[in-house]
Amino acid sequence: MFRVKRPGEQPSKKLRVPRPIWIILILALIFGLLVTKYCHTQLNRYLEVKNIEIESLSTTLAQIYFEIENKADFFIRRKVVVRLYSGNLEIGSKMITAKLKENHTTGFVVTINFIKLLKEDETIDEISVKFYD
Repeated sequence: MFRVKRPGEQPSKKLRVPRPIWIILILALIFGLLVTKYCHTQLNRYLEVKNIEIESLSTTLAQIYFEIENKADFFIRRKVVVRLYSGNLEIGSKMITAKLKENHTTGFVVTINFIKLLKEDETIDEISVKFYD
């Protein structure tokens, strides 16, 4: 792009940001990340996962029902990861976003497609419901 220079106009100088300002910005960024991580771990005190059950099970998918109780006096939105294990092998997982009203218990039904088909002699040994940080 071409610029037309007007008579009497001084060329603009690039001003550098001083080093102390950069250091303060980097420290503020690190502090903000640490405070956010701390706040997310503290939210787990207010949340409790209850009644984890298998609603339906086939060789290709499973429907899992669970409830999350919000004991806080404010609205919480958290990501929840549900994983299914057969022995030591994870056979399926899904992430959902849970919107939890204050002082309320909310039920969820999650449909998880298996990574590999379940054989007739295989069963689901463990169901893991955790909050994603």
